[in-house]
Amino acid sequence: MKTQKVVCEMQRDPALSSRRPKSVVGLLAARLSMVDPRHWLFSGVEFTYWFAAAASGYLTVFLQGRGMSSSEVGVIGAINSAVAILAAPFWGAISDKLRSIRKVLMLCLAVGAVLWAAVPLSSSIYLGPLALAMVLIPVGSFFRSPASSLKDSWVVQNANVHRLNYGSMRLWGSISYAIMAIGLSMILPSTGVECTFYIYGIATIPLLVLVWRIKDDGQKVKSLSFREMQIGRLFKDYYFVTFLIFSVALNMPANTAMSFFPYLIDCVGGDTAQLGLVMGYKALLEIPVLILMVRMRRRFPFPVIIGMAAVMYVAESLLYSVASGMFSLVLISTFHGLGGGILIGAASNYIYGLTPDGLKATAQTVYGSMNSLAGIVGNLLGGYLMDTIGVRSFYCVAGLLILAALAFFTVSFPLGRLLKKPLPAAAQRQKA
Repeated sequence: MKTQKVVCEMQRDPALSSRRPKSVVGLLAARLSMVDPRHWLFSGVEFTYWFAAAASGYLTVFLQGRGMSSSEVGVIGAINSAVAILAAPFWGAISDKLRSIRKVLMLCLAVGAVLWAAVPLSSSIYLGPLALAMVLIPVGSFFRSPASSLKDSWVVQNANVHRLNYGSMRLWGSISYAIMAIGLSMILPSTGVECTFYIYGIATIPLLVLVWRIKDDGQKVKSLSFREMQIGRLFKDYYFVTFLIFSVALNMPANTAMSFFPYLIDCVGGDTAQLGLVMGYKALLEIPVLILMVRMRRRFPFPVIIGMAAVMYVAESLLYSVASGMFSLVLISTFHGLGGGILIGAASNYIYGLTPDGLKATAQTVYGSMNSLAGIVGNLLGGYLMDTIGVRSFYCVAGLLILAALAFFTVSFPLGRLLKKPLPAAAQRQKA
């Protein structure tokens, strides 16, 4: 009787009846209307940024097509990484000084896109014995390489301030990356790899428009001097420093393994034009991990989650050393996709939690520069090893080096307790 009474009241009262979604579409629309508009704006930033970034991963293939050996490619990669080491903390410190990551991000995106698009056009122009493109690549890296760290810092900062779900925003970047990467794998056999440089420049335009339209929160604040910022505080934090050391040790073999992936494709008899297919597949695998990241954070502390990613990378590199064909490469890359999704969702948030206010952008870009340092050592050593011990042996060594990095990171926490370093909240399990 009570149920019948409620039903009758809802039928008589149009207001009550209208509150009930009449279809799945209505239910979905009602749910979406409850989401903070900032969520969609920053989801758009992630989507457009990674859509463009997917077209920028073909430098090795481009240089390989110019007849360069793996050692020469490694040297150019090392130079780019050296430039990035200086550029990332420089632009991060400028962002914290101006108290506006957005403005610096726009500058880096705009200049980096123009210089990157000019690379293939300048490859036939020589300054003495040196092609102009070999100059534009590292100069462009000074602007382009810090953009990822700046974007991460900006989005993570807003996610924490406005209580947004970072993983659900970042997954749109994985979706767009997969779309672009798979699309490029279809068109590159007929267009050539040079078109990726132009695509990157064009795809950056909507990203710039979106970043420009998202205004900084709050009132205008006075910029800080570098002395007031006290950047040295970052390097007195035991857990931040040990994480940086771990990152270098992890990314030195992991990133280099990806830089030389076209050589592995050649080794198993594949077509390097299908590189985008593998990249797109990896990006798609990041999506479910990012969706589950909130649940993972409630169940495990960030260091454990990051350790899971390292285990995935170990398995990936060791299995690459025995891969026998293109299908097996795609299958093995599952580990990289899952591990990459874990690191994307955990690393930037872990750094944000470790570092003090006023230095969070600097900390993210220092982290990015440490990855660049890993790129210098990795590209130089990787190119040499690949020429001397071969492709398969190189990937076996890479897997063992990642395992050593994981061991260091694991030991750093009991060592911190022995040194009486209190465990920060960022390294503890998130409360439900």
